[in-house]
Amino acid sequence: MAVGDQALKAPKRRAKSQVLDSKTFRDGAIYLYRRSDYAKPTWFIRLKIPGAKGYVWKTSKTTDEHAAYKVADDLYNKSLVKVLSGGKLGSKRISDGLKAYIRRYEPEQSRLSIKYKILLAERLIPIFQGKTFEDLDTALISKMVTELNRQSVKEKLSANTIKRVFADFKQFLNWFVEEGYLPKVPAFPKIASDQSRRPHFDVADYRKLTRYLREHLKDSHKSVLRDRTLLVNYVLILANTGIRVGEARTLKWRDLRPLQSVEDPTVINLALTVKGKTGMREVVAGKADVKGYFGRILELRKLDLENPKSDIYELNEVPPESYVFCGINGKPIASFKKSFATLLTEAKVLKDSYGQRRSIYSLRHTYATARLQEGVNQYILAKNMGTSVAMLEAFYGHTSNVTSVDELTKYTSRKKATGREKAVAAFYWLTKGND
Repeated sequence: MAVGDQALKAPKRRAKSQVLDSKTFRDGAIYLYRRSDYAKPTWFIRLKIPGAKGYVWKTSKTTDEHAAYKVADDLYNKSLVKVLSGGKLGSKRISDGLKAYIRRYEPEQSRLSIKYKILLAERLIPIFQGKTFEDLDTALISKMVTELNRQSVKEKLSANTIKRVFADFKQFLNWFVEEGYLPKVPAFPKIASDQSRRPHFDVADYRKLTRYLREHLKDSHKSVLRDRTLLVNYVLILANTGIRVGEARTLKWRDLRPLQSVEDPTVINLALTVKGKTGMREVVAGKADVKGYFGRILELRKLDLENPKSDIYELNEVPPESYVFCGINGKPIASFKKSFATLLTEAKVLKDSYGQRRSIYSLRHTYATARLQEGVNQYILAKNMGTSVAMLEAFYGHTSNVTSVDELTKYTSRKKATGREKAVAAFYWLTKGND
């Protein structure tokens, strides 16, 4: 068959009248053609790769036939290697997969965790622009972190932040596998932990913070008094229970119950039933004062319910099914992140002595550190916090030596030797040598 006759073999999706001329190479595996409906006579490429279904279509972006063949031949060789090594042609773009994920979960972004994942997906779309799922490997994931670091306006991403990004990205990848975009989840690069000590409040800074909390309420205008009262008691509750932010967000009044002390029956503590990433558990508050913190919030809710704006509830009653940390309308507050950061800045305790920036999670770390320093058994504490002993040792190991001070400074008491004992020892040393 003559080369010119290949015009009759133009692809089905191309009208015959559109093919200006064409060339074939490698027994028809490489097909170059120019279209008559293009003002600029650019060469287009169609490849048939042995062992692969369908065709590979691409523009050579050149009007020169020899340059177009070089592009086509190079693409043919790369595609052939990919097929022979078990890869697939026509892999979908990662950016398209991320957009599909956003479309799928956009209706659910009222859930804060979904909202944050969608925000991350939107940030990753330009980073993976032009990359396909065939390109997705450990090296590309490392480049993703590098680019996120470059985009960070404040400072380099911490190891903990990268871990959270990886956790969300793994969820994307698992969804891609389920949807057929990806055959399997690739290996993730190891994270070099830049710190084992988590930022918490030492005794001095915690005292400074609690002193400022009193001033924060004292100087409050009526318009902000409710919000500040809620924030102050939120801080005190998290610091004395160690519950997670997400666990506090879903806490309801029905989840609180009084707990009588075994050692002193006159002391009434609180137990909180929380549901978090490790499932449901009951948390014993660190001290009886926590009852008072919840009591102040309860009084706030009673005042809310007397407000006409809150007529969704019965007058002056707080339903057990209602949320503890909520706005005047009864809806749970998504995050205290910004107001807490402002609070720490004003109290001048935003960073610890190592220069690490504190966050709301520092209250949980403060609770863990304080309980360990008080000598609480690690296994019991781990169960109360919904974590493991290994995690406590990994991140709060620096407190272990403090709690063991008596053991570490213990010396065996020795009585003073008598004069006769000294003489016997000296004689033995002289006769046997001093080696």
